[in-house]
Amino acid sequence: MHTTLKTTAKKHKLTLSGEIGYPESLELWETIQHIAQDPKETIVDWSNLGRLHFAGVQMLFALRRSLEEHQHKLQFNEPHPALYQQLHTFGVWDALIES
Repeated sequence: MHTTLKTTAKKHKLTLSGEIGYPESLELWETIQHIAQDPKETIVDWSNLGRLHFAGVQMLFALRRSLEEHQHKLQFNEPHPALYQQLHTFGVWDALIES
């Protein structure tokens, strides 16, 4: 898994690739903490992310709530097809993306 965060004056871009299982979730959590300390519009590019452990999903929900508290949005690029299927099958897509 690779987590890359690029920050400009107006937004963050979080790029996720590979797979995020439980062992890799610490790196994601540290990146999300960094975003939460400097809240601004955030775009998640997960087009190269094949799998996401439920811990990672929970972190994305927490990030969205944190940003909304500061009147900022969390947006997502189109996910990798395998990830979309995983998210859609378990109802996460509707709850995280379309809400």
